[in-house]
Amino acid sequence: MMENERIMNWNKVTWLVLMGMLCGLMACSNRYIEGTKIPDSSEAREVIQVVEMYRKALERRDVDFLAAMVSPRYFEKNGNSNSQDNYDYNGLLGFLQSPEFRAVSQVRMKIIYKAVDFNNDETVATVTYNYTADFKMPPQNFRETVVPLGDGYEVRDNYDEELWYSKNDQNQMVLEKRDDKWVILKGM
Repeated sequence: MMENERIMNWNKVTWLVLMGMLCGLMACSNRYIEGTKIPDSSEAREVIQVVEMYRKALERRDVDFLAAMVSPRYFEKNGNSNSQDNYDYNGLLGFLQSPEFRAVSQVRMKIIYKAVDFNNDETVATVTYNYTADFKMPPQNFRETVVPLGDGYEVRDNYDEELWYSKNDQNQMVLEKRDDKWVILKGM
């Protein structure tokens, strides 16, 4: 009888060890995209890669690349009820080519991804993230001074006195899949 009890106990221990290993494997199968708490999937990685391409293009101030990332259906409501500051694809392109945008000489942006959500047929993705953007611009009171130099003169300005500004906020970027490529629909 003792031998049978030992075999039964051995089987129980083996069964418990196997169940523990199975539970451990199941826990490991719920992986997240590195540096986030977003469940890992090829679709989520692909969308985050597009947002990272946006971030890098913004840092390079690559207007042509940024424009190529945008859906022709782009529309921004600016998160308020004032329709005067809404803009579409052409309005965004106008801003990217504006003197205000071109005055920014450097951009650094850090993104902390919070969520990637898809519609039912996975043709629209909403990426929620927190960001810190630092940008360097000329001083608001730009001035030029004419300085006499012998028979001529030299124009000097305070452009080199650029200042760093910082913005921290949460954003949602909406992307749509067009021709098997993710493009930005809102939130740029």
